[in-house]
Amino acid sequence: MKFNKLIIYGFLYVVLLVSVGYLTRNKPLLMIGLYVLITIPPLYYFYWINQEYAKMNDVLEKIINNQLEKSHVERFVSNRKFNANLNRLMRNIDKMRLIKEEDQLAIEILTNNITSPIIYIDRDGKIRYVNNQFLNSFEVNLEINDIYEKLRNKTIYKFIDDAFIFETKNIETLIINERYYQANAIPVKNKINNHYTFIGIVFIFHDITELKKYENLQREFLADASHELKTPISAIKGASEILLSGSHPQETIKEFLTIIKEENDRMERIVNDILLLSRLESANLTLNLEKINLSELILSVKNMLNYRLINKNQTLHLDLTENLATTGDYERLKTVFLNLLNNAINYTDENKAIYIKSYYQDNYAVVSIRDEGIGIEEKTLPHIFERFYRVDKARSRITGGTGLGLAIVKSTLDIHNAKIEVKSKVNEGTEFIIYFNKG
Repeated sequence: MKFNKLIIYGFLYVVLLVSVGYLTRNKPLLMIGLYVLITIPPLYYFYWINQEYAKMNDVLEKIINNQLEKSHVERFVSNRKFNANLNRLMRNIDKMRLIKEEDQLAIEILTNNITSPIIYIDRDGKIRYVNNQFLNSFEVNLEINDIYEKLRNKTIYKFIDDAFIFETKNIETLIINERYYQANAIPVKNKINNHYTFIGIVFIFHDITELKKYENLQREFLADASHELKTPISAIKGASEILLSGSHPQETIKEFLTIIKEENDRMERIVNDILLLSRLESANLTLNLEKINLSELILSVKNMLNYRLINKNQTLHLDLTENLATTGDYERLKTVFLNLLNNAINYTDENKAIYIKSYYQDNYAVVSIRDEGIGIEEKTLPHIFERFYRVDKARSRITGGTGLGLAIVKSTLDIHNAKIEVKSKVNEGTEFIIYFNKG
């Protein structure tokens, strides 16, 4: 319609020029004057139109480049309809920009509060998003729109590079900065006209270091348990085979039956300690909490092991604070003191002394068990609470130790929120100091 009007106006203008020329054909000066007069308005109109289009282009370029300062202006150009549409467009752009900023903020809040490092890289290899955990965990300095080749960590770079080669979902276990991560590559595809187009990959790194540590501990525990049970089983098997090989004197039969019984008892102790340790580390463990007089508990344990002290001619010195109280499970804490006092007796030679002292210190009820035994080397102190760890393997086997006693002590104290310290010097003795919360 507008194009047809333009043709009509042009036709009328030509008719006007022809008419003026015909009517003033004998008056050249008048003809020239009228031609100038008729030509100036269209020229001015076309000049004005050109200026308006230049303003429109300028406004559109500023909108495209996000350089327009005001989101609503009454007059951009003279055309009111264009101004109205342009203002409407700008309001929609501002609305979409606000929604985008809110979405971006929500994504940042969400991903920065997720403990896993996350990075999103588009198909051109540019980083479009990276959370704080990624920057901090991997100690990298990256910014939005950086190319991923800036990553200096070879392990991360190779995983990302391989993901872009294949453009498929991938999961691998990586060791990064001495920690284990389950690395996930998740391709992102956009559906356009019923076709999915690859646009980038999200990478998520889950820290599984603790899980790996527990897996290794479980593997080591099973290996140690198998080894510990193998020794008594082998002894029982050997003794049984000898007894079954033919007739033997009564003394020989008694000797091998004694071996079988001792090794069977040892196996029973190992199995019982394993089961106890398993219960202590179970999430479903129930404690029978009550107020406990620690001094009375120590006296009870002393009476239970008094026969062992007499057999080794050892002296037990007690310096106990009356009514020293804490809250805990009586039977489980009794096991703690039985293990510690048994160890002190086992690793202290005959005719020497053991000292037990109890007292209050700040907000703690403290119990100290010190012996004059063989002591522990400083390098082995960090390991003494590990399962099946023995300071003196030969002495432990002679005394019937399972290697689980101190592990049981530590686990029991942990569930009571108690702390234990160890001080030791070789050939001088060892001291275990336990800090209980006041009852």
